[in-house]
Amino acid sequence: MMLMIGLLASCSKELNTPITPDNLPIVESYLYAGDSIITIKVTKILPFSDDTIAATEFISGLHLQINGTDLSETGIGIYTLALGDKRIQPGESYVLKFLYASDTVSSTTIIPDKPLGFSISSNIIYMDRITITSSSIPSAPPADLTLSWYNADESYYYGLIQYMETTRDFINYRSVYLDLSDTTSISPTNTSEARLSTRNLNFFGYYRIILFKVNNEFADLYAQTEVNSNNITSPVSLIKNGFGVFTGMASDTTYLEVIAN
Repeated sequence: MMLMIGLLASCSKELNTPITPDNLPIVESYLYAGDSIITIKVTKILPFSDDTIAATEFISGLHLQINGTDLSETGIGIYTLALGDKRIQPGESYVLKFLYASDTVSSTTIIPDKPLGFSISSNIIYMDRITITSSSIPSAPPADLTLSWYNADESYYYGLIQYMETTRDFINYRSVYLDLSDTTSISPTNTSEARLSTRNLNFFGYYRIILFKVNNEFADLYAQTEVNSNNITSPVSLIKNGFGVFTGMASDTTYLEVIAN
């Protein structure tokens, strides 16, 4: 399962040494309930410049542990732990530790429960196809859709809308010239519903809508998505003696089909 967002900007309030590119790593790991493999990426802080804005330098040769169990380096700077039949379970706590530049880098997360009662107001909608030869004014898009779930304790939830077709079937022919993504997101909210605007649907076909129950620290971090490893300003604290994200999630899924009139 992929989260498909770039949240790599968090630091500890308890840093033991001054910040330099050599002494603080960036950690990225999302732990999904039900998964049997934990993956952690560890990269370096790069000095800000036009050449490093999109650059990534992975850190190899580290000794990472989760709950005292060693991870294997399966790629340069990518560390994994196979859980076998055990899988990641809601309510479990996971503690990450490793040594870097004479400091112990660490973080702890708890896996949330799976969302309950997740539904969409309609799984099928119809829209007019707009072509270069269309002679009539297209009808207005259908009413916005409502995503809803149970949330008595005001936990945080985050949504992803993923277009599932291998070939794009554009609703509006002009969209072919735009830089559109197949995935959009719904910002973390502690309410029990979210609105999905049909005006933001660009393609005919099937969509997968994933609702994640997330921890509060994920919501705090998401609010700072404009902060990155090259530009750190008052980041939230998820990693002690490092930057980044190590957090648990649980999800449920529903589907939407957009059909041409």
